[in-house]
Amino acid sequence: MRQSTQEAVSPVVGVMLMLVVTIIIAAVVSAFSGGLSQETTKAPQVTIQGKYSITEGFTIEHTGGDPIGTPTVKILVHPAESFGTSTHSVDVVNLTSVVDSTNTAWLKKNGGIGVKTFRAGDIARIDPPYHEGPWLQPSSAYTAWFNNSANVGKTFWVELVDPRGKMIAKSEITIVP
Repeated sequence: MRQSTQEAVSPVVGVMLMLVVTIIIAAVVSAFSGGLSQETTKAPQVTIQGKYSITEGFTIEHTGGDPIGTPTVKILVHPAESFGTSTHSVDVVNLTSVVDSTNTAWLKKNGGIGVKTFRAGDIARIDPPYHEGPWLQPSSAYTAWFNNSANVGKTFWVELVDPRGKMIAKSEITIVP
């Protein structure tokens, strides 16, 4: 009788092992087909501070976080609530207008890369013509929005986004004299 009990345990253990292996294989196949194995790259996280002075111009400072590849970042600017109904206007800063502390443009006018990385501690100056849209362009609209002493104390947003449109950083900037 003892011999038959031992023989019965072996097939049960074998079936259990096959069941466990089948479940593991099913879980692996499910994970791959469900996209869990795809690499997800998250946008860099950065803290920036901006300054806009009617007399001194427009700067942004990288105050901490990940380094940013300048050829792929977009800098967006749009008015805050203090400008009233214009909060829907969004402009993209032309990267040929953005220069580092050595006056090297982030993007050269011929399409070449001037500054490759924006790191913690770096300050970028944004020179006119600022962007590729009507809101910041040196024109009557630019004068009405930025270089107008009537708008001192009003604010606008500057945002850095990656090529997929994911937010990297956002800062509200107050216009000062």
